[in-house]
Formats: sequence, structure tokens, C-alpha cells
Amino acid sequence: MKKGTIGKKGEEFASFYLQSLEHTILFSNYRKKIGEIDIISIKNDTLHCSEVKTWNERFGFHPKECLHATKRARMRKVYLYLLQEIPAFYHLTPSFNLIHITEKKEVRFYSSIF
Repeated sequence: MKKGTIGKKGEEFASFYLQSLEHTILFSNYRKKIGEIDIISIKNDTLHCSEVKTWNERFGFHPKECLHATKRARMRKVYLYLLQEIPAFYHLTPSFNLIHITEKKEVRFYSSIF
């Protein structure tokens, strides 16, 4: 299976997972010139900005390592663009998350990791 296809399937799986936790999905692949947030969802008074990694354990390192300083800064900037476009979101607490989909289709949800 191609990398893009695997990533797309992982994002769909992650969306279903978030919905099972009573999140409302607002955006998938919210893109700006400087970056992207894979899934933006809302639950209660929290706006969840989630990076999805469909990851094989044999890669030799944890997907958290992909959320390096540059990636985190880009996600924050994209979040700020979202607030400019939809000021009604200003009152919501942001949460930057990682959703790790394993090769066995297990979901590991790391909430508010930065």
C-alpha cells in the first residue's frame, strides 16, 4: 500500500476514534502555506489539533519524535490562522495531540503533548 493511502486510511481511522470519544470533527487536513493540521475537532470547551501518524513499530523510533520543534511551531501557526478565520474559537482551550495508529490498528492518543 502506498504511503499516501496508508496515511489517508490512518486519518479516517483516527477520525472515527475521536468521534467515539464524542469529538465533533470540524476539519480534516486543514492546510495553510506554512503547514497543516491533520484533524481539528471539538469536545466540550477544547479545540483539539491532532497530528496523525500511522506508524510501524519497526521504524525504530517513536512517532512522537516526528513532532520536533519545527513541526510544533508550524502547527501553532496554522492554529493561529484558524483563530483569525474563525474568531468564535478564541474562547476554546487548545490541545495539540498526537494520534498514533499502529500496524495492528490500535490507537494511541496522546492529548496535550505540547
